[in-house]
Order: sequence, then C-alpha cells, then structure tokens
Amino acid sequence: MSALSIADLDKYRAPARQVLRPAYPANLRRFWAPLDDVHAVLKVLLGSCTQSLVLAMYGYDDDELAAMVAKLLANPAIYCQITLDKSQAAGVHERELLAKYANVMTGNSVAIGNSERGAIMHRKVCVVDGYWTITGSTNWSTSGETKQDNELTVTADALVATEARAVLDLEHDAALKQMAARAAS
Repeated sequence: MSALSIADLDKYRAPARQVLRPAYPANLRRFWAPLDDVHAVLKVLLGSCTQSLVLAMYGYDDDELAAMVAKLLANPAIYCQITLDKSQAAGVHERELLAKYANVMTGNSVAIGNSERGAIMHRKVCVVDGYWTITGSTNWSTSGETKQDNELTVTADALVATEARAVLDLEHDAALKQMAARAAS
C-alpha cells in the first residue's frame, strides 16, 4: 500500500470542488481538465512509484512526465512497462522523448504498436505499484492536461489495478509482437 493517500490528491481539485459529498467513493477521485490541476495529480502519482509502472498511452508528449518515466525506466528496482500508439509515437517531439527509453535497461519493456485489431491504441491507463489506477480521456500532453475538456479518474484499489494490468499486459504483448514482425520484414 502506498504512503500516499487518495485524500492527498484533493488539493489538486479546483477550490470550489475540494469538498466532496459524504457518499463519494472513498477510494476514487475524479479530476476535470482544465478546471483541476490534472498535471500535478499525474506528477504526484508518478513520484510515488516505488515498485512498478504499467502505462498505455495514446497521446504522450508531456516533457515533465516523460522525464519522470525515464527516471523510473532507469531504476533497476522498478519494473516499467510502457505501451504507446504507433501513429502518435511517430511525431517529432514524441520520437525525441522515446529516444531516452532504451529497451535494454533492466526490468522494463517499451512497446509501440496498434490495437490488437489494427486500429489506433487509444488507451489512457496507468497502473502505479499495483494499487493506483489512472484512467480517463486525458492524454499526457500540455493541451490534454490544461486546455482541453478532459477527465482523469484515480482509483486506489489493488483489485481494480489487477484487472487493468491484465488488459494492459495483453495489449503490450500484442504491440511487442507487432514490433518484432516489423523488425523481421
């Protein structure tokens, strides 16, 4: 279990939204861009990572979050699995970010591909330490976090994280096989 509490994230909600209704789920928080500080929520959750990071992200060009992920990838004590959409990863800025993600580092796997049925990989899901599950419409980009109307849901629950992880693992495996097929051709 994390030293971070889900209630610690409440301060990143817009001031008028910081008080939750009594019946609000105790293990869930929802943030709304651009009203809430979605970027800060993502930074805090990535910064709390001590064991594992499993990430599937469609839009990925936030320099600060990418630098945090790069540090996690370089740490041999943390398992990192990253799956990114092939079309989005082909962008100039995205290629620069991904150049830092060498797949030869201990305990990590980076895959870039399409969905299992050949369409875009449109997920926006992150599992931190098998406990925190981050989902929603928010791409990890400045505009996705601060300008667009997006939603970010954080759930603190190992069972929810396990369910997400099973789906992300299968998707990651498919993307790795796509990469191998491209390399072989």
